Amino acid sequence: MTTLSMPDRAVVGGFSSGEHLIRNGLFLATFLLSWFTVSPFPDLGQPQSLAAGTAGDLLGQVATVLLTGALVGFALFKRWRLLPRIITLPLVLTFVAFAISVLHSSYPDVAARRLVLAAITVFQASVLLLLPYGREHFARLLAIAAIVILAACYFGVAFIPQLSIHQASDIAEPGLAGDWRGFFTHKNGAGASMVLLIFIGIFVYRAWNKPAGVFIGALAGIFLYFTHSKSPLDLLPVVFLLSYLVLRLRRPVVALVLIVGVPLLLNMLSVGSVMFGPIHDLIGYLMTDPTFTGRNVIWRFALDHVAQRPLFGFGYESFWGMPDLVAEWNYLESWGYRASDAHNAYLNLAVTTGLVGLALALWWIVAQPFADYWRGRALGADRALTTLFLQVWLFALCLGGFESVFFAGGSALWFLMVTAIMGLRFQTLAKSSG
Repeated sequence: MTTLSMPDRAVVGGFSSGEHLIRNGLFLATFLLSWFTVSPFPDLGQPQSLAAGTAGDLLGQVATVLLTGALVGFALFKRWRLLPRIITLPLVLTFVAFAISVLHSSYPDVAARRLVLAAITVFQASVLLLLPYGREHFARLLAIAAIVILAACYFGVAFIPQLSIHQASDIAEPGLAGDWRGFFTHKNGAGASMVLLIFIGIFVYRAWNKPAGVFIGALAGIFLYFTHSKSPLDLLPVVFLLSYLVLRLRRPVVALVLIVGVPLLLNMLSVGSVMFGPIHDLIGYLMTDPTFTGRNVIWRFALDHVAQRPLFGFGYESFWGMPDLVAEWNYLESWGYRASDAHNAYLNLAVTTGLVGLALALWWIVAQPFADYWRGRALGADRALTTLFLQVWLFALCLGGFESVFFAGGSALWFLMVTAIMGLRFQTLAKSSG
């Protein structure tokens, strides 16, 4: 079985130059499309940036279908025995719960379309890991993709700053003027993506080329600083420390408590501040901005709506930004009506898919990866790969306390989180298969 954990030299001789080209092309197309989407460098000064709507992006859908078709062809021709093994009970039950939430949606066509795209994302992220013929090849491809992304971001800042740096003329958030965002829609998305590139730079340093790894990490770190994105900046050292400890703990219970405990603590400090008076008072004492830049209003609004439909929510990805919700807003109402999401991944799932959807999703994105990680570690999974997947996964779990990371369409972080979840699983499967 060809896997990322095998040395490249063990398998490279069996591939033709044509297959190399196909694998490289599919990998870069899949990875870069998940980051750039089909509409990079959006103009935030246009009124359309605030418009509510239910229509899909036709160009994006066509690109997704064509790319997915190519990946299906590769998977059926080359890896059809391995791919079905990613379909686990937690994953199936999660999508069943989401499908039930679609039936409760006021926009079932929108919810159904977005659920299909979510399934496609899981498929694409899984096949992405089957394209490289070894760890070093994987590192080289990631390095190329990272350099392309960084080049585009720095090019934008240098030559089209009006589309790469937040401006005072931005309609939604003029107060962010001066913060770098590159080709992303918001500085927070740019900041989170730079953290991912730092993790990739570390992996490239360890698995392929040290100067390339340092180059990627340094450029990503500089860009991260100029985004002034607080959560990614604050969480980067936390994730470094957390991953360092988890990789060295010998007892699974202790490791699991640490992995679950840190995101839980962050959620208690964030959403908990609008639920419990003592936590609110503590946050007010510790922070200069206890509102978390206005997120507390959105969290209260979201919690109220979870109480209205606690089991299956308002419909998968069909609550925030929907015309009926936006139309209900006036200056006397909570501006949660105008929010793009809950600004908390866990709360966002509770609103849209209910507590049932949230619980099953956590089974798939928390419990299963941990079990795969611990089994793979016991079987001697590759340390550099494991560290990369672990850091991406932990960062997403932690950032979920402040941003709606999970199942976010068009999100580079969500795509790479799924890749990390599947990577931990593939490593376990490879090792257990001998």
